[in-house]
Amino acid sequence: MGQLKIWAVNLGLALSSLVLGFAVGEIGLRVANIQGLKKLPEPGHAVFSPSFFTQSDPDLGWSNRPGAKGWWQYEGESYIEINSDGLRDKEYAIAKPKNTFRIAVLGDSFTLASQVAGESNYTSVLEKTLGKCQQFEGKNIEVLNFGVDGYGTAQQLITLREKVGKYNPDLVIVSFFVGNDVIDNSRQLENNYYRPFFVYKNGQLEPDFSFRDLPLGYSNRYLITTVDHFPDWLVNNSRILQVAKKAELEYRKNNLVKHSNQLSVSTFGEPKDSNWKEAWQITEDLLTSMQQEVKNKEANFLLVIIADPMQVHQDEATRKFFQVSNKIDNLYYPNQRLKYIGKRNNFPVLDLAPAFQSYATKNQTCLHGFKKNGTLCGGHWNPDGHRLAAELIANQLCENKK
Repeated sequence: MGQLKIWAVNLGLALSSLVLGFAVGEIGLRVANIQGLKKLPEPGHAVFSPSFFTQSDPDLGWSNRPGAKGWWQYEGESYIEINSDGLRDKEYAIAKPKNTFRIAVLGDSFTLASQVAGESNYTSVLEKTLGKCQQFEGKNIEVLNFGVDGYGTAQQLITLREKVGKYNPDLVIVSFFVGNDVIDNSRQLENNYYRPFFVYKNGQLEPDFSFRDLPLGYSNRYLITTVDHFPDWLVNNSRILQVAKKAELEYRKNNLVKHSNQLSVSTFGEPKDSNWKEAWQITEDLLTSMQQEVKNKEANFLLVIIADPMQVHQDEATRKFFQVSNKIDNLYYPNQRLKYIGKRNNFPVLDLAPAFQSYATKNQTCLHGFKKNGTLCGGHWNPDGHRLAAELIANQLCENKK
């Protein structure tokens, strides 16, 4: 009995010390005003909001929030206004006006273009530029911006089916970013599971909406912390756990950046495993499905390739260093493969990379990035990049309009 009593006393002292230490830590963190991170609610997709400008969507994962307005100052700067149908654009009548050539542009953050003013977005510049083209003389030009931050080709196909068709466009442009769009289309490669994917069932590509049943906190495998497994009430009332969550999340975010960079580098080469082979096959099948559905609506289709910033860096030595250090044989492999997909499936492809690289090198200027709050020659297009993209697309359309 004596030994048991000693053991119980020691255990009590240990627990008391632990509780006291925890209490002192809680008080100290609060007095020092050291903040952590609370747990996100877990209500499911119905009220999930990735940002102020987006909302949950049961088919798309997320979509632009109709009527949202506010300043974006994370990279570049702009005042964003989302129209009543979820487009970062002015209001358009659903019924196409007479004597109007209407273009729908599907894309990701390069097309949403939070980084620049709405009038500087390549879709807006394209609308103005085409009006000066002789082939469109006398036509009213409308270019509708269906871009949504983070979208892959799968979400763009669903958007085409659910939203674009009612506007009866004459031309559908799909803007494809080689940096991550192939990755976005693969359940095995993409980190964010809170989105629809297309998967093969009995040899047919079908949508998979299993994300609808996914708890929000488990949407990204690289951003789930140990603290996230604790009860909400405990985490949200404990400053120690909140600080621990914040510290671990920063560590995991750094790992996510490294992982994402490694994935991006893999885009520049032949598929090295079955996951990459399937990702490219899914991408091709999604694009050909889009082209066929657009054709069935008696409209035209154009795939526009948006280059990775490193492909079009103004400095040749920087491009070469990136290529050699990452053991990349062909920096333009994804562009060439996409052009081959277009040729094989009989749809036009416009690769912006050659003209972007030529312009950046000749003028020694960055078409990506922002000096004030971004990375020069990295990230998204700045106004010069949008202007050049609009010019190149306009040239393609003016030369090839029947």
